[in-house]
Order: sequence, then C-alpha cells, then structure tokens
Amino acid sequence: MGRFKETEIEKIVEKLKQCGAVFEPPPKHASYRIRLGDGILTIYSSGSLVYGGKDKERLKNIVMKVLSSSIDKTPRVGCDEAGKGEYVGPLVVSAVFADEFGIDKLLRLGVKDSKKLSDKKVLELSEKIREKVNGKVKILMPKSYNILYSKFKNLNKLLDYVYCELLKDLYRKFKFKKVVIDKYDNTLESELRKIFPKNMDIVVVNRAEDDPVVAAASIVARAERLRRMELLEKKYGISLPKGNKPEEIDTFLNNVPEELLPELVKTHFNIKRGDQG
Repeated sequence: MGRFKETEIEKIVEKLKQCGAVFEPPPKHASYRIRLGDGILTIYSSGSLVYGGKDKERLKNIVMKVLSSSIDKTPRVGCDEAGKGEYVGPLVVSAVFADEFGIDKLLRLGVKDSKKLSDKKVLELSEKIREKVNGKVKILMPKSYNILYSKFKNLNKLLDYVYCELLKDLYRKFKFKKVVIDKYDNTLESELRKIFPKNMDIVVVNRAEDDPVVAAASIVARAERLRRMELLEKKYGISLPKGNKPEEIDTFLNNVPEELLPELVKTHFNIKRGDQG
C-alpha cells in the first residue's frame, strides 16, 4: 500500500474501533498496532500500512472501503508524463481510463505518485494497472522528440499537442466526460476545450497525482520510460543516467560520440560537453 494522509488514517482507526478491533502497543516508528480477529494492521508514523496475520485480507477490505468512500468515483481519464525534465532518454505521456470499478481496483493496488516508488515497484505495479484498466501511452524516443521539438520550439506547446492527440484517440473509444491532468502550464486546458464537448469536465491542477487515476498514469509512464531507457542501453552498449546529476551527465557525455547524441538526448537542453565539471 502507499502512504496515507493523517485524515485518512483517522478514518481507518475510527472504523476499526467500530468493528471491535483491539489496539496493542505499537512497535518502534509506528503509531498504531491494531488487531482484528487473526489480522494485524500496523500503521507507521510515515503513513505506511503493513498487514499481517491470517485475516489480513479482511483488514485490507475494511481499509479500502473506508478510503474508497471518500474518493470521487466518477469515470475519468487521468494523465501524467515521465521524462519531461530529464536530458537523457524519451518523453512518455500516459493516459489511463477508469470507471467506478476500475477506480476501486486501482485503490486495491495501492497506487500513488510514481516518484514515491522504487523502479522495481513501478514496473511491478504498471503491469497490474494495465491488467485492471484501459489506457494509451505515447512514447517519444529522443530522435522523434527532437524532430517534434524543432516544430514547436517550446516544451509546453509540444506537451499540449501530445496530450490533445492522445486524449482524442482515447475519447473515440471511451467517450469519457472527465479528464484530470497534472498541471505544467496555463494553456493545456484551453487547448483541450477547443477539441472536446462543452460539457467535458477538464481538471488541470497541481499535485494531480493525489487522484488514483492520475497516479496510475504516472506509474505507467515512468515504467515505460524505464523500459525504453533499458532498450537504449542495450542497443548502444552504454550506461545512461536516469536523472540530471552533473557528475553522471558529465561521465555520459565523455563516453558518447557527438553524432550519437540526437538518438539519446533532448538536444534543446542547454547542456554542453564540459558544462558539468
């Protein structure tokens, strides 16, 4: 499961009290140790939940009912991207569609903002998300990205275009009435309103990853980027930096021929050989 907010934990604790749960002394770094039948729930100060015992599934079901009751179940598309700020590797944009039942499935998986998850967990969850809900992914490998960027000359305009095309494709299939996107500029909403019906509920907000459908899209996007980075490494026989740490970028640039860079990096980034030292 993910990390939960204090208000969510309060609701969980109150519900378990109503169910007759026994509250035992918590272990170190934990706020609660709660026993219900043969199930044990430990709630850590960080907001993490750990289940144990033979009745742990019963406890999970109770917790998920508490959480799902406070979450909007409107069928919707959630969107997010990975690789926007990274010099090396592809840009991946993901859109996930989930109806009421799909949202429940995502909650049971414990989806949360992919930035809070390890690479291993992201890859694992991505497969499960793809099994439970529908969606679409647009992958712009560096070569394609650079060609498209040369047309728009602006990253946000490029993203606006990709999101519009991706959502148009998804709309043809699912006719969704709501879309939630993590905000990166002030123009996307107006661009979307040009192409979708007037009654479309378009939500473009900061920290949209708090929405489980957006969190699912975030996980799928990051997982796909990880896979594509691995493919690039195998194809060219080099190690690629996952972020923008100066020392890693410097090592990378010192080991890659200049003519190969357009296949591996976003060339409009203001990074040159020797800049990182």
